[in-house]
Amino acid sequence: MWKHLLKMKQSYFLALAYVLSITISILVYATGGTNNSVVNFMNIPIIIASSTNRKSKGVIHAGISGLMVGPYMPLIMITGTPQKPFNWIIRMVYFLILSFVVGYFADYYKKEFEKNSRIEKEISESHLATIYALAKLSESRDDETGTHIERVSELCRILTEKLSHHPKYSGYINSNYIDNIYIASTLHDIGKVGVPDNILLKPGRLTPEEFEIIKKHTTIGSSILAKIQEKYPSNTFLSLGYNIVHYHHEKWDGSGYPTGKCKEDIPLSARIMALVDVYDSLRSKRVYKEAYSHETSLDIILQGRGTHFDPDIVDVFIENEALFGDTYDRITENTSMFL
Repeated sequence: MWKHLLKMKQSYFLALAYVLSITISILVYATGGTNNSVVNFMNIPIIIASSTNRKSKGVIHAGISGLMVGPYMPLIMITGTPQKPFNWIIRMVYFLILSFVVGYFADYYKKEFEKNSRIEKEISESHLATIYALAKLSESRDDETGTHIERVSELCRILTEKLSHHPKYSGYINSNYIDNIYIASTLHDIGKVGVPDNILLKPGRLTPEEFEIIKKHTTIGSSILAKIQEKYPSNTFLSLGYNIVHYHHEKWDGSGYPTGKCKEDIPLSARIMALVDVYDSLRSKRVYKEAYSHETSLDIILQGRGTHFDPDIVDVFIENEALFGDTYDRITENTSMFL
């Protein structure tokens, strides 16, 4: 598809170059011949054709453009004085050299760009693999099915995409934001690697002291990302990941942790993650609880509207509840086939 669009753009610019060449040759004729400076404007379509198409097409266009203002174009229109062959041949050679040089460097930098893009893609994929491995490491300690990360990342993507149509967020959420939250959401519980197993996997109710320890997973995880951010301060993905990890247990009414932020002081990505994480946890079996049904989970989330969760996000979630339920079931069932 992209190659087809690229060819369409190349054809468009080549056609534009020919139209400009014809227009300029008419202007040269209308303004009295090649003895005036209008002929120099022929450089423009030559550069356009050579920089957007293959060298061969650019050179052919340059040759035709040279002929347009060549032997049949008078030097002085009023007197009918023709050009000397040497003059129009030199101009033709200049056009051909200009076309070749522009085309050569355009091709060179295009190849360099494609090479760098491939390298950046490989680096990005290796980073994503590392992030995914780190996320799976934390998940493996307390998730019986091993699909929590897959579910929350997909549910976050869907919820964010649906939320992008909300008037309040349509100017803020774009495709890049959706892609980033899809990946960054996998990191939300990486801090659990610092929580002891006897607390993380405890089947009964946690003591107040134990709960304080498990709450630290938000700050443990965010401190890991903060150190990485020091090396890549302008990386928007890391900023989004930090907000999710650090704030996804905050509540709309300010009763959450670790900072007690409330309402829109909580980053949007964390407010999205908060709802998705709770929904997935409610639907999933844990050592300390059985799985709840989709309907029961919806009721619990509705009860948290305006207290635990952002009301707007809850409304969008409820409007699309069937899609979220089907997505949860599909990912869980597909994974269980291989267990």
